[in-house]
Amino acid sequence: MADQEPLGREYLLHEEIGRGAVAVVRRATRRTGGAEALAAKLLRPEYASDRRVRELFLREEAALRDLDHPNIVGLRDLVVEGETLALIMDLVDGPNLRRYLEFRGGRLPAAEVAAIAGQTAAALAAAHAQGVVHLDLKPENILVVPGAGPPRVRITDFGVAVLLHDAERLAPGGTPGYTAPEIFIGGPPTAAADVWSLGVLIAELSTGSPSFDPGLLPPHLAAVTRDCLASDPRQRPPARRVAAYLRNAGGNAGAEPTPIASAFSPPAPVGLNDTRLRPGVTPPAPPPPPEPVAPPSRWRRGPLITLGAVALIAATLAGINAAASAGERGSQAIQQISVPPKITPQTTDATVEPTAGITTTPVAERLRVTLAGKVEDGAGTLAISIRDGRAIAYICDGQRVESWLQGTAKAGKLALKGKDGSTITGTFDADSAEGDVTVAGDTHAFEVGKVKKGSGLYRTAARVRGAEVEGSWIVLDDGSQVGVLSRDGVPGPAPSLDVTGGTVTIDGSTLGTTSIDVDSGEGF
Repeated sequence: MADQEPLGREYLLHEEIGRGAVAVVRRATRRTGGAEALAAKLLRPEYASDRRVRELFLREEAALRDLDHPNIVGLRDLVVEGETLALIMDLVDGPNLRRYLEFRGGRLPAAEVAAIAGQTAAALAAAHAQGVVHLDLKPENILVVPGAGPPRVRITDFGVAVLLHDAERLAPGGTPGYTAPEIFIGGPPTAAADVWSLGVLIAELSTGSPSFDPGLLPPHLAAVTRDCLASDPRQRPPARRVAAYLRNAGGNAGAEPTPIASAFSPPAPVGLNDTRLRPGVTPPAPPPPPEPVAPPSRWRRGPLITLGAVALIAATLAGINAAASAGERGSQAIQQISVPPKITPQTTDATVEPTAGITTTPVAERLRVTLAGKVEDGAGTLAISIRDGRAIAYICDGQRVESWLQGTAKAGKLALKGKDGSTITGTFDADSAEGDVTVAGDTHAFEVGKVKKGSGLYRTAARVRGAEVEGSWIVLDDGSQVGVLSRDGVPGPAPSLDVTGGTVTIDGSTLGTTSIDVDSGEGF
């Protein structure tokens, strides 16, 4: 990128400091100078140019500005100019929690988990009290503030996922593995959905994986994690209660477990008076008896609010089946995404109601793997990334022909489609996939194998020297790579990608890239 570019009447854009599937983040300063550290989150052109997206962000700007909390990255301004939509925010000059976790070896001590999760819960509680939900809480959206002493974190991107969801520019839900299961069946974004994500976060920080072994959880964090992950959203505790519990738990990380069941097992049903949320943000109560539908929150003003009246919200996403036990209401089958079994507190005298067990999930539907290789007939190179029943694929010939596809990978069968009419059908397992791919009107057979982490799919999009640039790459295990780069929609061979740094140089400008990461869910 150039050293600096103007943004609106007040700001200058500097180097890129991050990017994701929805936006690029660049360091920003005011034209008038000053020491204020700012970051500009620029939505990608396909979102920024959408009239409904722009209207929603303009309408809710005041609500986002109201989120004033030490653990929330504050919104300072909103710039809408031409086809540019940028959120001006505080700059946090530190790593996101994903990178911090990797630096610390993949998991954290119990006291540190309680401190980070407690701050996160406090931030959620403050936002929920304003009627604002996040919907995409994950380590990538939590920033670690540099400094000595216990870690301090700040949550970023409040409102972004919800508004894009409302504008029908994002599929239901945020990131697989972190998003509450009811969201995937059309349920409205609620405070309880954020509490689910908080439960996943506590589990991942404690055990090193969002799909965790319950036996690895510290005893004093087991019950609160279980209750955050309750399949019925109404049974999850409000964020403010979780924050209060974790504040106390942080100082007693090495102590014997106290009667945590009294605080979190089982949780009391959550209502409007309990959460202090605006109408419509609390999960709706199921019939019978029929209850009047609560008026929509500031985030839900359209017909989607009618989806909230779901009887005993059954969490559904590809492949993880559960059956309600005798202690649960009803006997209907439910499905969940990255759902660990509910956890019984380790040591307590309190009486705990029985909880639902979860059946063994088919291996293929919990699979996280990238498969890549050459397509027959010299038609190009194909890579398929599979994560918990979802699949993303890219095929290209390194010259002009390319296609991105997405779909399902369930029960050993692949079914993917692209916007240009391309399709993939076939079979797969943990080590390979085979079948047929149709691209540019021609059908070719393929057989691809598992590749190691670092290989796989990468993509970037930016404006370089006045041109809209989009690039995609496949990197194979032997280090070879192939890709296509489009300038203003005209495809051609892609320049070489620096896999180690995750960057590519185009016309003298160095751009960051996004990987399709089956472990973290990035790119999905």
